[in-house]
Amino acid sequence: MNTTKPEFLLDKPTPQIKQRLYNGRKLVVWEGRVNVAAIKGWIDNPRIELSKKSYLEQVGKRELTQDEISDLMKNNPEVRLKELRDDIIKNGLREPLTLSFNGKLLDGNRRFFAVKYALESMPPTDPNRQDLESIPAFVLSNAASRQDEENVLVEENFSASLKIEWPDYVKAMRVVEANEDGLNIDQIAKKFNWQKSKIRETLKIYEIINDFEAFATAAPDTSVENGGGLGLTEQEAEVAAAKNYQYFNEAQKSFFEPLKTDIDFKIQFFKWINEGKFSSFPEVRIAYRAWKHPEARAAITQQEPTAAKAAKAILDYNERVTKSDEEAIGRIGTFVAFLREMQVSQIKSLSKEAIDKLEEALALVIKMGKAASK
Repeated sequence: MNTTKPEFLLDKPTPQIKQRLYNGRKLVVWEGRVNVAAIKGWIDNPRIELSKKSYLEQVGKRELTQDEISDLMKNNPEVRLKELRDDIIKNGLREPLTLSFNGKLLDGNRRFFAVKYALESMPPTDPNRQDLESIPAFVLSNAASRQDEENVLVEENFSASLKIEWPDYVKAMRVVEANEDGLNIDQIAKKFNWQKSKIRETLKIYEIINDFEAFATAAPDTSVENGGGLGLTEQEAEVAAAKNYQYFNEAQKSFFEPLKTDIDFKIQFFKWINEGKFSSFPEVRIAYRAWKHPEARAAITQQEPTAAKAAKAILDYNERVTKSDEEAIGRIGTFVAFLREMQVSQIKSLSKEAIDKLEEALALVIKMGKAASK
């Protein structure tokens, strides 16, 4: 076995020679640390090929500098270099780069430029700079062939990663636990590296889920109008919440306030969730509109698997059709029927704003009617 050490590998810590598997082939590599200044990024990285072509049209055909490649990667939103830079500053470089024996970067181009970006962002006096000025790397031995290098590129850049992220519900529960432990939004954002807006949304989703689980675990009661709860165990309710987490997310986005103020709708929505009423996000988004629309409500409350889709079709049609005299009459009739069906509790819960809008609409209709009769 050829044990010639690559010149650019640092002596401390002492480099170790080992075997690694790349694309089904065992290759001899050196494991050690390399000064960032000794590495050159991959000029022909396919990740930024389109950005590179656009830039070359402006500056002319030539080989780009490392700084130009770095700027292209910083400005390409798909590369998400700033996000990786921030993670590296916080946690260090957790996965080594892979280099050829001559120092060509085979894997880790994005990580390399993120490290450079981090060093640019840190003041010279920052004590953490030394942790990033040299970084861990695997270096192929001088016995490696071009095919071996190609195997590394294929393995590291084409093979799917087996890492599986936590489900959204699990991550949300960690955020909720942090909030219940007394951390504020800023502290949670720093802890999980999430945007504050996403944390606020997550806490709103949990409000809905908390209400759902309370209703779902309540015993059925035929003596009350809504029939009581669903009678699920706590485990069953949590499984249902986790399974439908993204539907609760859509509810948070589309009708969070109605879920807090319209109790009858909230109970019905929770029943729909438990029944598997929805098969897509758009169907969830129209749930409250369907509830308030007599024809769409009649459709969505049916037992057929396509009930929510039918309700959405009704609402979509009503938005698309050309307004006409007959349509206007029909809409007025639908609205009058809706008013007649309102329960006393719903009328009592109407806000002043809603009542003012009704008065304004009635005055407008009367005014238009008088004008038309002249």
